[in-house]
Amino acid sequence: MDFEVFESFFEGVLVLDQKLSVVYANPSAKEILGDKLKIGEGCRGLFSICKSCPAKFVKEEGEGVQVYDVETASGRHVCWSMSFVKNGYFVETFRDVSNVVHCIVEAEKQRAHKEAILNSIVEAILVVDKEGYVLEHNKIAHRMLCRQEEESLVGKNIKELIELSLEELPPEGERADVYVETPCGKQKASVLVSPMSSGFGYVVSLHPIQEVLSCTLGEENAIVFKSKAMQKVLELAQSVAEYDTNVLIEGETGTGKNLLAKYIHYLSPRRDKPFVKINCSAIPEGLLEAELFGYVKGAFTGAIKDKPGKVELAEGGTLLLDEIGDMPLSLQAKILHLVQDREFERLGDTKFRKANVRIIASTNKNLWEMVQKGKFREDLYYRLSVIKITIPPLRDRREDIPILVEHFLQKFSKKYNRRLKGISPEAMKILLSYPFYGNIRELENIIERAVITAKGSMIRVEDIQLDHQGKEEEERERIKRVLEQVGGNKSLAAKVLGIHRTTLWRKMREYGLENLV
Repeated sequence: MDFEVFESFFEGVLVLDQKLSVVYANPSAKEILGDKLKIGEGCRGLFSICKSCPAKFVKEEGEGVQVYDVETASGRHVCWSMSFVKNGYFVETFRDVSNVVHCIVEAEKQRAHKEAILNSIVEAILVVDKEGYVLEHNKIAHRMLCRQEEESLVGKNIKELIELSLEELPPEGERADVYVETPCGKQKASVLVSPMSSGFGYVVSLHPIQEVLSCTLGEENAIVFKSKAMQKVLELAQSVAEYDTNVLIEGETGTGKNLLAKYIHYLSPRRDKPFVKINCSAIPEGLLEAELFGYVKGAFTGAIKDKPGKVELAEGGTLLLDEIGDMPLSLQAKILHLVQDREFERLGDTKFRKANVRIIASTNKNLWEMVQKGKFREDLYYRLSVIKITIPPLRDRREDIPILVEHFLQKFSKKYNRRLKGISPEAMKILLSYPFYGNIRELENIIERAVITAKGSMIRVEDIQLDHQGKEEEERERIKRVLEQVGGNKSLAAKVLGIHRTTLWRKMREYGLENLV
C-alpha cells in the first residue's frame, strides 16, 4: 500500500496492521499525537475511544465508524474515524476540532476546506454570535433541525430554530441532553456550547438522540405510530427515561414491549452501557436463578468455573425482566431483594454483590389479578410498577396500521430487493378490518410474506394471507372471558360456549388457561 498519498493531508492519518500496530503516520498525525505516537507499537491509548475499540466491528461489518469529540492522549480533541481496507489495513483519520472555529474565520481561500471539515462532522453545528444569530452551519444541521436543504439558517436566531435561547442551553463546556422543538416535532439532543476563542460568539453542537434510535436500535426496529394513544405512551416513556425509577410495561404479545424498553434505555443517561434482557418464561425454573444471578465454581454439578449472570452483564445499564408474570414464586423474593436493595447473590455464593442497574419489567399478563390470586408477590408488584406503561393493542389504534404497513413494506422491499410501489386500497381495507390479536408482530409477518409472494408491482388482496392466529386468539379471549364470568365453573362455561366439557378442557390446555381458575 502506497502511503505517500497521505503525506500532504491536512487530517492526521494512521495506518494499522491487523494487530493494531502503527505501520505509518503522516506528518499531521505526528504533530497532533506528539511523542505518544510510536511507529511499530500498538495504537492503544492514543485516543479516548481505545477503551471501547471498534476495530472488530469495523472489520466484521465492513462499515466505517466516525466519532466527534474524541480526546487524544495529549489532551487535544479530534473528529476521528476508522475504516478497514481490503488489503488488510485499518486506516484512522482525525482532525483537530479544538480549533474548528479558526477554520470558520479563516481567509476565503480556506472556505472550501473549512466546509469539508464542518460537513464531515456527524453532529449539527451552529456557529452563532453573542445574541444567538447563526453565522455558519453545516449540512447535518438541516436534517437535525428538519429544514429544507435549500433553506439557509444564516441570520436566524437559535431561538427560532430550536425554541431555546442561548441562555436556556447548558452552561459553556458542559454537554447535556435537552429537548429541542423543530418543524418535525420535539427532538432530544445532546448539546455542547463552546465559546469561540475570538470572543465574538459560540459553537453550538447538537447530536440527535433519535426517538426511533436509528443509529442504535437500527432502522428495522423503529417505533412507528400516528395515534394519540401511542403518542401518550411515548411521551410517558420520554418523561421517565432520564430517571432511574423502575418501570413496568404491560401489553399483549406482539405490541412491542421489548422495543419500548430499549427506547427508554437509549433515551436514558445509561444509553452507553449494556441493555440486557432475560426472558422469564423461556428459561426452565431450575436454570432461571443461575441465568439471572450467575453462579460460583462448585455451586452445582457442572459448575466448573464462576459465571456472571444477566444482572452483572447489565452493570451500569438496564436489565429487562421480560415476561415477569412467569417468574416462579420461589424466585420472586430474590428479585424483590434485587429491586429493593440493588443487591444479589450468585448461586452457591455466601456474599452479596452490588448491582448498578436500572430495572424494567414487561408482561402480557394482568399482574394485579395474579396478586389477588396469590400467584405474584404484592410487594414485588408495587416495587416494579413505580411507573406503569400500558401499550394498547393494535386493534385499538387502527390509525397506526397504514403507517406501519408502509414502514414494513419499505423494510422488506429493501431486504428482499423487491421494487414494490405500495399496497392497493382493497388490501389496505382488509388489514384495517382485521383484529390483529398478534398485534404488530402479526402485521409484520403478513407484510413480509406479501412482499415475498407479490406477483406484480403492488401488494393486492390475493397477496394478503391472513392465518388462523387471529381466530385462535379471539377464541382464547372468549373462553377466558366466559370462565371469569362464571367464576371458573367449567361445566357452566362449557354450556355457555356451546361445547362439550372435554373440549373445553382440551382448549384450555392448548391456550394455556388451565391455571386460570
